[in-house]
Amino acid sequence: MNQLVSLFLVLFGVLSGTTATMYSIRSHYTGTTCDGTPYIVTAEVNTACTMNETCSAFEGNTSTISVDMVSMECTTDYTTVMREKFGDSPYVLQVSYQDESCSTFSFGYGFPASGNCEGSFNLTDSYYVIGRLNTNGSTSLEYFSADPCLSDSWYMTQAASQETLTNHSCDANRFKWYSSNDAGDTNGSTLTSGSVSGDSSSAALSNGDILGIIFGSFVFLMVFLVAVFLRLRQKLKSNASTIDSLSATSAASIEAAIRGQTGLWNDDIITTKRIPRDKVQTEKLISRGSFGEVYAGIFNGQQVAVKMLLSASRDNITLVNEFLAEAKMTATMDHPHIVSFVGVAWDSLTDLCVVLEYMDGGELRSLLNSYLESKKPVGFDREKATIALQVCHALTYLHSLMPSIIHRDLKSRNILLDKNMQAKLSDFGISRERLDRTMTAGVGTSLWMAPEVMLGEHYDDKADMFSFGVVLSELDVHTMPYARVSKDNLGSSGREMASVTLFQKIALGTVQVEFSDASPRSIEELGRACMNIDPSERPSAAEAMYRLQVILTRLK
Repeated sequence: MNQLVSLFLVLFGVLSGTTATMYSIRSHYTGTTCDGTPYIVTAEVNTACTMNETCSAFEGNTSTISVDMVSMECTTDYTTVMREKFGDSPYVLQVSYQDESCSTFSFGYGFPASGNCEGSFNLTDSYYVIGRLNTNGSTSLEYFSADPCLSDSWYMTQAASQETLTNHSCDANRFKWYSSNDAGDTNGSTLTSGSVSGDSSSAALSNGDILGIIFGSFVFLMVFLVAVFLRLRQKLKSNASTIDSLSATSAASIEAAIRGQTGLWNDDIITTKRIPRDKVQTEKLISRGSFGEVYAGIFNGQQVAVKMLLSASRDNITLVNEFLAEAKMTATMDHPHIVSFVGVAWDSLTDLCVVLEYMDGGELRSLLNSYLESKKPVGFDREKATIALQVCHALTYLHSLMPSIIHRDLKSRNILLDKNMQAKLSDFGISRERLDRTMTAGVGTSLWMAPEVMLGEHYDDKADMFSFGVVLSELDVHTMPYARVSKDNLGSSGREMASVTLFQKIALGTVQVEFSDASPRSIEELGRACMNIDPSERPSAAEAMYRLQVILTRLK
């Protein structure tokens, strides 16, 4: 069936005057051959790709991951080829798009869905992945910074519901998902506009032949679509008949497992801060990420923010405990520029939610996006300097605790504003107390991440200061970090710099974020100092706070 579909796509492209997009497929293996199940398969647009399949030693690996061989080939049907690479092994394909409607392809990833710590999507950052196809029809990819994939090296989780996975619909993070459960469906590849030159008088086919081919192809397409529809309808009915029993079994099993544990569930802070679940009402969705979602809600007549795990993650004991650890971390904070903790609630352990102060001004990133859309002039004013100062106050507080706390994911999306433009830090999901042992787990969001964290080296609270320097740039020019660098360094294909290449340059200190001429020179100097490649040369949060106070007195 896959071969027939590919043949039809090529035929349709010829008849309609379009040319198929060419993709390069890379499959990474351990050992000395390109046999067995790969640890990762990637797909990217490569219009110049002409090679037949090759297998060679991988020379670009600078990480600790044991990836020794890589196969490379070209295709116009990337989903079919990526599926074939995994053979009979279960797998998950995750296709990234550049736009919210998932119409412009960006990159494709494929991982084994074995439930084991097996892979890496980024060979320079040493991330490992556990892929799962869950019994309720959902899927998840858990990323870790070290092998084995233990909770203290957890980086992030991306997940898709049964509906998203089955229908290959575009999720909130601009991904479409595929798996070995729907291997008959290869609708990921696309055709792009092109031309077919030739003289109509010398055409090899008569008009009657062409009409016959078009009609036959149309009939084939209709038969194929009907078959796919019937298959999906049968699968959805099957899932509907079992989903209730699976959900009940999952909830019972996780509660039984956690009831047999001690620790956070019996922690004094958690039990003291527990509030009745039926008093927490959720309203509209505010945001959704790869790990959880946040709703506007009501508790005791007061507007609050309600944070919950994604439904696909609620039966994962490790993630539930990580979520509870974040709740405890937030509950211990007491600072005017850190989002206040209201309480934690659950009826069952799969219904856990954290209730936080509601910040009606939204994320700083959303404000900066509105500045971009309205073409607000770049530069620093008193309002921006005040936001930066308040963030610095929060960092000074965190770093001065005993033991000190490193946020490790400071970025504009984790800085929230109230209606009076007062800024507060949020999202302590990957924050950790700084222990005597040196921290090396690579966490955080890469565009804000310090080089030493990217490289898996020793780091301390100066990693937060690097991220703060990136935030200063965002406040200044309103764009996402390194946006100008990426656009100014177009590759030979005319596309923006690949993410992996950009991250490598950040880690080496060969690229930096942008500052405008409209801002005071002292702002850029502070930002550059915070982003010094040598952590020991970066200012502390207290030093940066003092410098911002001086700058603020000089701004109108």
